[in-house]
This record gives sequence, structure tokens and C-alpha cells, in this order.
Amino acid sequence: MGLTNFQIVLDSPTGAYYAGTNVTGKLQFTLDKPKKIRAIIIQFLGVAKTSWSETESVRRNDGNTGNETVTFTATEEYFSNKYNLAGGPNSEIEIPPGDHVYPFSTTLPPLLPSSFEGEHGNIRYTVRATLDRPWKFDQNCEKVFTVVTPVDLNYNVKAKEPVKLELEKYFCCCWCKSGPLAVVINMPYSGFVPGQNIPVTLEVDNASNVRVDNVIVKLEKVLKWKAREPKNKEREDKVEIVKLTLDAVEPNGSQCYTQQLAVPVMPPCNLDQCSIINCSYTLQVTAAVSGCHSNLYGEVPIFLGTVPVYQTPTAASPAAPPSAPSPQPGAQQPGIGFDVNPGPTEGNMYPVLRRRGNSSYEELPQADPEFR
Repeated sequence: MGLTNFQIVLDSPTGAYYAGTNVTGKLQFTLDKPKKIRAIIIQFLGVAKTSWSETESVRRNDGNTGNETVTFTATEEYFSNKYNLAGGPNSEIEIPPGDHVYPFSTTLPPLLPSSFEGEHGNIRYTVRATLDRPWKFDQNCEKVFTVVTPVDLNYNVKAKEPVKLELEKYFCCCWCKSGPLAVVINMPYSGFVPGQNIPVTLEVDNASNVRVDNVIVKLEKVLKWKAREPKNKEREDKVEIVKLTLDAVEPNGSQCYTQQLAVPVMPPCNLDQCSIINCSYTLQVTAAVSGCHSNLYGEVPIFLGTVPVYQTPTAASPAAPPSAPSPQPGAQQPGIGFDVNPGPTEGNMYPVLRRRGNSSYEELPQADPEFR
């Protein structure tokens, strides 16, 4: 059989690492007979990719136009490191039969976008091992690991500010103009971590003669994808995360709603260093009115992170962003001890952190399992 048990084993049991820390592990394989190779190569790579297809009208060579499916793509590289664990390009060595282990390590750059998986793109970090064999096909194995870039909401001024949005709409019927429908949205701040509740107060004053059938509050994720081939192109997708439908408000009536909108446990996206994928969140409020009138609509930007906003009014703002925890000798990587599922699966979750002191983190309680 030759080569068996050819695999990469990461030292982090969760397969997750902070940006700026060391990725360590070992390459393991077993030989049942001697094998000649040029080199054993290890390569680390962090890449973002986007891809989607659209039908466009294209002018053909004969001058006629027709519909064709065009695939738009983009690629962006953030990090690459490649070196030999044994041998070299101009050498030839023989590895004896038996079990073999080759440790490896690399240091991640401090500024990296978090790992991300989406319908039209992803950001993936991989480590790949290659047995470079003379005059034969190379043998490869690959492992995906997760990069976590913490987002401390206390350094986002907008995330800490109170929110008050006033909406107003008049309805006309022939020459008659009714009083206004007014909605006021109040929030203590707009920065949250997965598992927290968003406290929202809605004041609805319906001085019009039109019934408000219901008031809809919705948390939505907005994804923007960019392509560079065969030309520059952008695409936007919206994903509903949480939705609440509140009671009606009769004409010349008023209502005050105080709601707690639960943010499900999901990976907050720190994609600041990525120029081809953007992820943002909005809280949308719609007063759906009866008849042929258009609805009253407004939205508030929401910021999701890994370190929650300080809720004590006397707390001083930190002087400098906390650095990622440094791994200690023999310590578990990435030094956080959270259950972060490695690999590009739909169920991946980043750890939700609470800042502890100036530079360390602890786990924030997670949301109810129904939101998973």
C-alpha cells in the first residue's frame, strides 16, 4: 500500500485560532516500505473568493444579441507561508518504513478577516502538506482551520450611542389630508453580541384615519459581494434573522411597545480587511397600513461583535484595543477554550467573548438552543 494515515493534526482541538497567534500542529503518516521523495512541503494559505452567475444580453460576433450565462468571480489573498519540513527542491531522500511525525508552525498576521462561509463566497484558511516525489504524482492532504478576529464593540463609537429614529407619514385621499402616522424607535445602543437581546421601544401615534394592521420588527443581515472578472460587478443579498409582528393600531390611536429581540447564536463577521465581501446588519421597522397606502418604513444599523458594549454609564472607555491573548507554552490553542467547530460548515460558530481586564476574554452566555 505504501503511504497510510497521511493526515494533518492541529494542536487546537477546536481548530480555531486568533489572528496574530501561532498555528501549530503536526503532519503524520505511516509507510510500509521505504519511499523516495524530494521534499515534504507545508503551506498555509488564507484566501477569499466570490462567485455567482447571471444571465446577460451579449452581442455576438455576427452582430446579433442573445442571452448568455456569465459567471462573475473575484479572489483575494491575505496570507501565505510555505516551507519544507524535510528535503528540498534539488535533493532526494529516502524515508524508511514506520510511523513519521513532522511538527509545523506559523504565525498568523494580526490583521485578518474572520473565516466566513456564504452562498456566493467564502474566506477560508488552510494548511496543506505535500510529499514531493521525483517522477511521480505528488501526494497531498489538507486541513481547514478557523480564524477568529475579535470585535470589541467598545471601540465603535456608533455602536455605543443611544438610538432615536423618528418616522412620520401623511395619507391623502382626494383633497383630504389626514393627521400624521408617527413612529419613534428608541434603543439604548446599537452594538450587540450573539446571544444578547436587543431592547427596542416603539412609540406609535396614529393621528391618521388609516388603520395600522401591524408593526413588524425585523433583524436582517445584508451581504454585499464584489466580482472583478470578467468585469467589476456587485450583488446584494438580504437574509432575515429574527422577525416580530406586533399588534394593530387603530385610527386616532396610539401604542407603545417594549420588546426584546433575541440575537441568535451565529458568527459575527469581522470582514474589515476583506474588500470583496461585506456583511452588515439592520433593524427594520415597518408600520403596515391598510388600503392602498404605502407603509411607513425605517431602519437602524446594528453592529454585531464578540465583546459587548459596557452597560455601566460611568465605565471609562478603554485607552487602546486589547491584543489577542498570547499562547502560553503547552497551552491549548488558540487560548480561548471555546467549542468552535472548525471547517467551512454551515453550523460554524465563532466564540462570543466578554472582555476581562485589558487583554483577556471570557465566554458570554449563549442564546437559547432554539436560536441555534
